[in-house]
Amino acid sequence: MELTLATEVMPDYFEQLESRILQDFAEGVAAWGRSVTALSQWEQEHLLDNPRRDLLVAHREAVERLLRFGRFLARTTAHPDFPDTALKGNVAATLQTLEDKVPLWHGTIDREQAEIILKAAFPE
Repeated sequence: MELTLATEVMPDYFEQLESRILQDFAEGVAAWGRSVTALSQWEQEHLLDNPRRDLLVAHREAVERLLRFGRFLARTTAHPDFPDTALKGNVAATLQTLEDKVPLWHGTIDREQAEIILKAAFPE
């Protein structure tokens, strides 16, 4: 006896579910990206000229939190079955931007390299 699943029982449930999950995921990536943009604006306002130690500590914590979430997103988009290559690229680029913030603002690169990164991130 052959067992088949009638399409009238589950017409397109999985397609609808997958579509909704991918849409929610994309919205999460967009919100994360907006947070990174907001952080960049905050950096310009608070860290460019002799930042206070407490602001640097708060910044480092914010970057680390955004990095943790970004790595979670990157693990998801790295799956071979992940269907949206543009979103995967967006996650990778945003994650790289965050990773660049640590040496830029927390002293593991020289000032000249920092200026190059700043000019690339914020063209005049």
